[in-house]
Amino acid sequence: MKLDRFIALGLFVGACSTAPIMADEAEETVEAPGWLKKDFQEFSTLLAGRWDNERHRFFAEAAGVEGETLAPHVHIEITAGEETKNEEIYAFSSVDQKSETPNTALSHAIRISEDKMSITHSISNSETEGGGCVINWSRRGDQFEGKGTGANCSEYFGQSKEIKNAIISTTLSDSEFWVSTQVNNTNVETRMRKARPFECWAAVLRGVEHGDSGKGINDWYFKRGVKIHDQGGVAELETDENPARTIRLRLRDVDWTYGNNRPSLTLYVMEGEDDRAVSYAWAEGGANRIGINLRWIQLSCTNQEK
Repeated sequence: MKLDRFIALGLFVGACSTAPIMADEAEETVEAPGWLKKDFQEFSTLLAGRWDNERHRFFAEAAGVEGETLAPHVHIEITAGEETKNEEIYAFSSVDQKSETPNTALSHAIRISEDKMSITHSISNSETEGGGCVINWSRRGDQFEGKGTGANCSEYFGQSKEIKNAIISTTLSDSEFWVSTQVNNTNVETRMRKARPFECWAAVLRGVEHGDSGKGINDWYFKRGVKIHDQGGVAELETDENPARTIRLRLRDVDWTYGNNRPSLTLYVMEGEDDRAVSYAWAEGGANRIGINLRWIQLSCTNQEK
């Protein structure tokens, strides 16, 4: 995939003209510096993925974060698309799976901006004329920082549909994507983390309730290919019993926003609509596999990036 951008600037001479072009009249080809090309390639890689602010909201009360500074729950999946015909632009699309209108699709286009020596990131939807939000990104250490302007910047990141033309501040690293907007003198933040995709298998012992040993029973409901992600992702199982049982799984790569607790990958098992887990297991933070055996249910989840 070609990510380099070249801008050819020249003087055109009519076909019938025989006058030579003087050296000082010809403008040189302008090429982005090597460090900006490298930044562009790294930014492209970092932007793609699934982003979720569940951790920020989950720990908000315990961490003393005021409710009015919290954006609603956002889960964005940004997917790299095919290279556009215009070689200077690389296109992405995203789906906001937690918006009021589910599966709201946005188009992203990033390009190198030589005049600003930065990366220009334009976001729009099918109802937007031009760019509904334009962010100019630059590297700061091991992350990228940006400023965004446009009528829909705040809306596109799930913060406010009412506030138009708000200036947003952004940061992007390998695991964090933060967006903040001034709304009515309050700094509203969307702190998203990159979600890792997991796939699980589950075995449920038919007719056995939580707490039973299941001794002597070997009648299992088995399910493969259960999809979930590690930023508070939830997967639901429905057994083939009569009546059927609903079992929900939640996977959270817990990284506390306060205190000295060590990060842990945690798998919760919930029954029915009750959000209180009947049990849970944990592994080291960032682990690529986790499982649990409660006798009546067995689960194993594996990171699909590995």
